Amino acid sequence: MPPPTSTPELPPTTAPALPDDAELPTRPRPAPPAAPRPPRRDHRRAGLLAATALAVTAAVAAVVVPAMNDASGDKDDKHGRSDRTSASVSPSTGAPVPTPGPTVAGTSRPPGLPPGARTEAGVFAWVPPEGFSREVHAGAEVHYTSPDARQEIVGKASLARGDLLEQWRKKERSTAEGPGYERIRLAETEFRGRPAVVWEYTVIAQELPWHVRSLGFDAGGKSYQLTTWYHPDIEDRARPVYEKVEKTFTPL
Repeated sequence: MPPPTSTPELPPTTAPALPDDAELPTRPRPAPPAAPRPPRRDHRRAGLLAATALAVTAAVAAVVVPAMNDASGDKDDKHGRSDRTSASVSPSTGAPVPTPGPTVAGTSRPPGLPPGARTEAGVFAWVPPEGFSREVHAGAEVHYTSPDARQEIVGKASLARGDLLEQWRKKERSTAEGPGYERIRLAETEFRGRPAVVWEYTVIAQELPWHVRSLGFDAGGKSYQLTTWYHPDIEDRARPVYEKVEKTFTPL
């Protein structure tokens, strides 16, 4: 990707700073799965299986997510930050003021978020999939992984950087060099009546096939992305999970 150009700064907020990039999809983190030992007890076996699943998922994320993150020349590698923002600070008085309800430019404000919704870094809200484990990365990037590590869903936000479709097309040039890459579609679409981009493809990571689907759109000077990747043989199970989360994804 070309080096990032200057981008407008977000208003003062107590939320973590957004990454200065327009996120794009692809490359699993090279972390070898843990080698499980014969369990002494059931709870020890469960712990080993969970550790193995997380290691495999981390490896897949390094293939898929960085393909989006490589658009940035300033990538923060800190993980584990929890979201803690429900109020912003008034520039004039310095006093905290309530965070406004979720809105999308050009639409009326929703009466409220759906039951079970949680706000991430003060910039978007969604209803996470039930039973998935949660991992918060730097800035506004949150991962949810299925118990068997065969599906992951990622929500992200960053500063908008122009034509999202063109950025993703450029990113695809390097992504396509990876093993087993095959485009399903990369095209303009709509998300709740506003312009959006969808990128869907298959790729090989950690010697396993993965199906990747990413939705991106801009709103209020920010670029939002909702991505999932899963084993193709569980598509009947994985796609409905992603689509359910997508219906609740709300920029703030």
